[in-house]
Amino acid sequence: MNDRQHDTSGKPEHPGVFLAHAPADTGRAADLDARLRAGGARTALDESRDLSDGLPAEPVLQELGACDLLLLLWSRDAAEDPHVRAQREYAASFDKPCLVWPLDATALPPGQGREERLPPGSDARAAEAAVHRLLGTRADGAPATHPASGAVVGAGLWTIESDARYGESLDVDLTASPDGPGDGGDLTGTHRRAGLEGKVTGRWSFDRTEGRLGLELTSSFGLRPVRETRRLRILGDSRDGNDGTLAAEDLHGIADPRHYRLTRGRSD
Repeated sequence: MNDRQHDTSGKPEHPGVFLAHAPADTGRAADLDARLRAGGARTALDESRDLSDGLPAEPVLQELGACDLLLLLWSRDAAEDPHVRAQREYAASFDKPCLVWPLDATALPPGQGREERLPPGSDARAAEAAVHRLLGTRADGAPATHPASGAVVGAGLWTIESDARYGESLDVDLTASPDGPGDGGDLTGTHRRAGLEGKVTGRWSFDRTEGRLGLELTSSFGLRPVRETRRLRILGDSRDGNDGTLAAEDLHGIADPRHYRLTRGRSD
């Protein structure tokens, strides 16, 4: 049984909501995303923007298959976005209910599957309330988790290990941008996953106020590079008490939410 389900009611205790939106609407999506997560929901987004062979990337398909609801942020940009269109179509093929939140006066798409639409002019609060009404859940009012004092990820060598069921780790060198504030730059190193090993390059950023580590990764496991975006919330010192080891969790993820251990100075 999915651990997000009550044993008897079948309704999601912590609903999984996939937010489909165009890049131009990221600010509105981020506001709603934060509200839903603070209320106890798990959320997912397509941050890779990578359509391979005309299909959404495999992690996106997994999230669409695992979510309880697709929340479609509809706008002029979304109407022209093939990623948004594909996400809506696949969610309908998985028989997922859809809530459409119109952000502007763009004509709404023809109805598809189990779909409900918010009235024009609705705000993020109304969208959040509609999510819980449709899923028969109640926002639990869980406060946002903040990082422990002094929990900072900065330039240097790091090993980042996840509890993914197939095994995963990154040994990376985070270098600071020469023209930046020091909390972001390039990364290089080795990515190990499910018995495979490949080189990884990309970008990193760290928000000290929110305790959030952003990783934009391009990994070479084979002939086709794998591009991924990770958003980690630093929770503080790892429970095992090792010096220099931090615990973190995915901000997003429904199908396979992960926790992480970050150790400074262990990269190869």
